Amino acid sequence: MDLDSLAITGQRGGQAFRLIKDADLRQWAQDTGQTARQAVEAALTAGVFPECFERNFPALTVAEQLRLFHSSALVVGLGGLGGCQAQLLARVGVGRLLLADGDVFNPANLNRQFLATPQTLGQNKALATAQYLQDLNPALSVEPIARFLDQENIRTFLPRVQVVLDALDSIPARQMLLASAREARVPLIHGAVSAKFGQVATILPDDVLDFSHFYPQGADLPETPPGILASTVTLTASLQVQEALRLLLGHPLAYHRRLAHCDGDTGMLEILSLE
Repeated sequence: MDLDSLAITGQRGGQAFRLIKDADLRQWAQDTGQTARQAVEAALTAGVFPECFERNFPALTVAEQLRLFHSSALVVGLGGLGGCQAQLLARVGVGRLLLADGDVFNPANLNRQFLATPQTLGQNKALATAQYLQDLNPALSVEPIARFLDQENIRTFLPRVQVVLDALDSIPARQMLLASAREARVPLIHGAVSAKFGQVATILPDDVLDFSHFYPQGADLPETPPGILASTVTLTASLQVQEALRLLLGHPLAYHRRLAHCDGDTGMLEILSLE
C-alpha cells in the first residue's frame, strides 16, 4: 500500500488535514525498507501528518512541519534551559539537533533540570538528553557532543546548523559562543535565568549588539550559583524555542534587537528595546 491509501482525513479548527496513524506508518516503513526518518519525511512530503506531529495542526501547516523536519539547531548547555529547549524542539519536530555539554547530572539539578532523575545522576547531560530524545522519536537525528565547547571545537558544529540556542551559565562562555556564531554566520538566541527572572534576546550575525548590552562591564556570576526555579527555566526556554521556530520558518522575529524580560513575582513580560 502507498501512503496516500493509508492516510485518513482529520478536522481541527474547522480545517481538514491528512494524517497517518503511527502503527500504519511503522508498518509501511517496514514493508518498504524505509527507516523511521525516511518514513516521516515521505509522509510529510506527501502532505500527510505523522500521528506524532498531527496535534501541531493548524498551528503548523504540513509544509511548515516538513520545513522544521529539515531544519537544524545546536543547543549549548543541557542543564535547566538547554534540557527544556531540546525537549521542546524535538517534540515540535525540528529534525536535526546537536546537543553540547561536558557536564554530568548531580543531585542539585533535580529541582529544575527535567532530564535529571535519580537514574541519570552521574551521566553526561548531552548523552542522556540525546538518548531520551531518540527514544521519544526515532525519526529525529540527534547528535550528542559530550564535551564543553571552546573557540576551536565549536567550529566543527556551527556550520552544520541554522540556529544556536544559548543555555550557558557564564558570561565568558556566552561571549565565546556569540563570537563563534558570528564567525559562522549563525543566528543566536540568548537566554538566561536567575531565581524568578528570565530574559531572551535574538542576535543575528550582522548585529552590532553584544552581551555588553545585557551585563555590566566585567560582570559574571557570583561564586555561589543563584537559586533558580523550574517554572522560570521552563518559561524562558519556551520563549527561546518559540523564537527559534519563527526564525526557522522565516516568520518575523519577536526578540531581535529587543530583550524580553519575564518577572516571576509580578507575572509581567516586558519587551525592552536594545537599539
